[in-house]
Amino acid sequence: MKDLLANKKYGFFVTLALMLLSVVTMIVYASIYGGTRFMSWAGFWVVLAGVVVAAALILVKQERWVPALLLATNFIGFLLYVYYIYFHVSVILVGIQSAGFPPEFFVNVVFFVITLVVSVANIYLPQNKE
Repeated sequence: MKDLLANKKYGFFVTLALMLLSVVTMIVYASIYGGTRFMSWAGFWVVLAGVVVAAALILVKQERWVPALLLATNFIGFLLYVYYIYFHVSVILVGIQSAGFPPEFFVNVVFFVITLVVSVANIYLPQNKE
């Protein structure tokens, strides 16, 4: 373990936190929308596969590709979430359903947005000491 962390900079630790945040985001997404038609299981599995492949890349010392992989898979997961929920959002925005957005919607959006912002920022953070 000491050898694995010997030449890492702060970006690597942000990557590890991002991997955990991605998993938490998918757990929140599945717990909120798991039994509804607004759940994209493809998006869920894409993000989790990205985390698993990222962990494998870290183990084989190819961590320079991990931030890009996490950004791509988190973005694809977010796009699939948007694809599955856009009709519900449009119904609320047009006024067909006057109940408004439920708090669960905002919780999910916040998790996805934080994950995407950290993913983009992590692209520019140094992972290894030169």
